[in-house]
Amino acid sequence: MDWLEFAVQWLHVLFAVFWFGGSMYVTFVLMPTMQRIPPASAREVGRAIMPRMAMAMRIAGAVVIVLGIVRGIGWGPRNAAGTGFDFASTYGITWSVSILLALAIFAIGDGIVGRTARRLYGDDGLWAFATAGGLPPARFAALAGRLRTAGLAQLVLFVVALTCMILMRFGF
Repeated sequence: MDWLEFAVQWLHVLFAVFWFGGSMYVTFVLMPTMQRIPPASAREVGRAIMPRMAMAMRIAGAVVIVLGIVRGIGWGPRNAAGTGFDFASTYGITWSVSILLALAIFAIGDGIVGRTARRLYGDDGLWAFATAGGLPPARFAALAGRLRTAGLAQLVLFVVALTCMILMRFGF
């Protein structure tokens, strides 16, 4: 057994589970719960969680991508000359699609979700309704909707990427 390959694969899967699971948790547990608690409390929780969650997801995503590249190039199929990774193989194509999907997931998470959450929780004016007892402003609703949409888009891409991983396991 190649222990280095084992370690790379194990860490790749561990961080992928964290990254995907964290996205599922935020989308299906945290955000719906935040909508059911008083707005002032939701803002406090969001402001407390957001920086740590963003950093954890950024690290997990980066580790998954780097180890996916190392795993594929280091232990994937070799080209006909035996001198490098076979990008033209079925595995190589599926692996390339997986890397592109992971980069898109990372960009959505770190870019759209991260920036939108910082805007939503960082703008005091958006939360004035919480103490006044009124309805949230249109910009608040737009940012919250953008978070939901981006979170769901990430999950769809995660499912496609997971499907690619399973296909690669079976030689595709």
